Amino acid sequence: MESGTYTMSSNAYRRVDVETASQGKLIVMLFNGAIQRAEDAKRKIAADDRKGAHEQLVRAQDILSELRGALNPNAGEVAANLDRSYEYLIHLLVTANIQKDTAPIDECVGLMASVRDTWEEVFSQVAAEESVELPAAVNQHGASVMNLEG
Repeated sequence: MESGTYTMSSNAYRRVDVETASQGKLIVMLFNGAIQRAEDAKRKIAADDRKGAHEQLVRAQDILSELRGALNPNAGEVAANLDRSYEYLIHLLVTANIQKDTAPIDECVGLMASVRDTWEEVFSQVAAEESVELPAAVNQHGASVMNLEG
C-alpha cells in the first residue's frame, strides 16, 4: 500500500469516526487533539522551531475555543465554571506561545487531561445508565414477544 493511500484511508476512517461519534466521544476526542497539539508544541519549542510551536499552540487554542463555544450559557453554574476553566486553559496556551515556554503547556496539558478524564467518566456513567437491559419478553423494537406455539 502506498504511503499516500494509507494517509487517505486513515483520514477517511478518522472522518467516519468523527461523523458517527456520540457527543461525549467527540468532546473526549477534541481534548485528545488539544493535548496532542500542546505536546507537539513542546517538542517544537525544544527544537527551537518557533513557527511550528506557534502553529500547534494556535491549533490547541482553536480546539478549546470550539469546546468553549459549544457550552450552553443557559446551563447554569456548571457551564459558567467550564467556561472559566476553558478560558484559563486558553490563557496558559497563549502565555506559552508568547514566552515560548513549556511550563504553561505542562500545566495546561495536566489540566486538560483531568477535564478530559472527568468528561469520559461522566459519559461512561450516562451510557451505563441508558443501556438498561430489556426483559426477555420484550424485543428491541418495543413490542412484546408473542407465543405462537399455543
